[in-house]
Amino acid sequence: MRPMLTAVVAAIEALAVAIAGIAIVAIPALLLWTVTFGLAAEPGDVASNISAVWLLGHFVPLTFSLTQESAISFGLAAAPLKFTLSLAPLGITLITALLAMRSGWRFGRRGGIGFAGVIGGALGFAVAASLVVPFAHGRIAWSAGVAIFVAALVYGCASGAAFLVRAARDEHEWWLTILRWKQQGLDRLGMPGAAALPARLAEAVRLAAAFLAGVVGLASVGLTVAIIAGYVSIMTLSQNLQLDGVGAFLLFLLQLAYLPTMLIWGISWLSGAGFAVGAGSSASPFDALLGPLPALPMFGAIPQGWGGAGLIAPLLLALVGLGLGVLFASRGEIRRASWTVALVIPVGAAVLAGLAVTALASFATGSIGPDRLATVGPAPWLVGGLVALELGVGAVLGVAARKTDYSRVRAMLPDLTDGLEGSEPSPVLDATQSRSEDDEARQTDGAEIIHLGEYETIELDEVRNLKEASNSEDVLAYAEDIVSELDSLVTEPYAFEVPTRDPELYDQATHDPEPTAPEAVNEEISEEEKLLRAYSWDTMEEPDTPEQPKSRSRWWSSREDD
Repeated sequence: MRPMLTAVVAAIEALAVAIAGIAIVAIPALLLWTVTFGLAAEPGDVASNISAVWLLGHFVPLTFSLTQESAISFGLAAAPLKFTLSLAPLGITLITALLAMRSGWRFGRRGGIGFAGVIGGALGFAVAASLVVPFAHGRIAWSAGVAIFVAALVYGCASGAAFLVRAARDEHEWWLTILRWKQQGLDRLGMPGAAALPARLAEAVRLAAAFLAGVVGLASVGLTVAIIAGYVSIMTLSQNLQLDGVGAFLLFLLQLAYLPTMLIWGISWLSGAGFAVGAGSSASPFDALLGPLPALPMFGAIPQGWGGAGLIAPLLLALVGLGLGVLFASRGEIRRASWTVALVIPVGAAVLAGLAVTALASFATGSIGPDRLATVGPAPWLVGGLVALELGVGAVLGVAARKTDYSRVRAMLPDLTDGLEGSEPSPVLDATQSRSEDDEARQTDGAEIIHLGEYETIELDEVRNLKEASNSEDVLAYAEDIVSELDSLVTEPYAFEVPTRDPELYDQATHDPEPTAPEAVNEEISEEEKLLRAYSWDTMEEPDTPEQPKSRSRWWSSREDD
């Protein structure tokens, strides 16, 4: 019962979405019919035009017929013409898609039962399309059944995509079951990393969404710049139409409906593939070859080619990939992964983004008139491939730059880093004078060689005199005199630490000569005297003992004593 109720609610909501879309088209049309034509046109024709425009926004092509007189007025050959209008105003499509995605996202919260809402919504939208198609029966190029199915497919695909994203985010049981089945299949094939597949796949999808958002944002900026730069041409075309206030307002709404289409053309232009406005024409960052264009002001924003400087446009997309690659490389999934996995994730994300751009480019392709205007828009697969390549190269470079351990590189290539930093090579002590000049051990790559034989050395007898010194102060003074005689050029870069004096070696008391026989013989002490001394220890004065020399203590030893 619950799935059925969910489907009914979704169908009612889809009907409301369809009514909202029709109202957006109908209000300007009724305004034009009332103000401009003074209700002179037949109501049936007005309803047919409203229905046809709404269906065109859902990828249902329309057909138009021109008489000989109409063809001459449009500057065409003096013959009856029949052509197809299939370039969809994606502004209308976007309204339906956004509302459908909102519905699918909400139904995704209900788990598997929510899928009934997706099906119910598609069926409800099909019912709405079936009510609209009869009014535009003479205008649509397809049969009624195909037109209804395509319109319902637009709503169902948008709602289903949002439902799947919500299911993956909330980890629905049926979604986890599919993932486990995929993991088991990978395990049977012996592929490593099957356990980490969900996390890595999610990271790739997130990166692909970021790629797509970055590309759309960059294209939006580019389209804005193109409109500002072509403002004079746009205003000239608008004035040549000589429209009144209502006509100018309706023309503005028409171009606003095609603004998402122009945005996708901007993506194609940035990728380097460009787009066509008629057969044999092209507009790309490298060159612009345009023939006669329709008198729509929006075509005045098409930029001219930049020649060799057009390479900047694809580089901008590569920079988008580079920045997002660096950003996502700092996330845990890529940071902890191996080099192979860390590079596969951005490549897979770039492929997903390229496929999405291919789909968008196919939506922005169609015909807008007869003859050469039957081919308008970008080449979908070319655009998607170039976008995937540019984003992928930039993302791989960004991930590699972020993941590289530069400290390890410096350790592996010290000479290279020293040369890049401008530092001079450190001097090398030469203790191998007996070897030949060609010995590999003597290769110092331009470093200064300091020969130890040129400086004064310490004789062995002088070292032995250290142990024969009379006291510890003489030992230190003797050692300091010897060290001060060494040249500062050798001792300062390679200073050694003077070892601390060992009390056992330099204790004067321990090195006194053994007592002679008369001094070593103690007087015999009676047993009574021994007892008295034993029980009077607290009143006896301790014999004078030589003060033990204190060794040099370090800061960590004093901290441990505390």
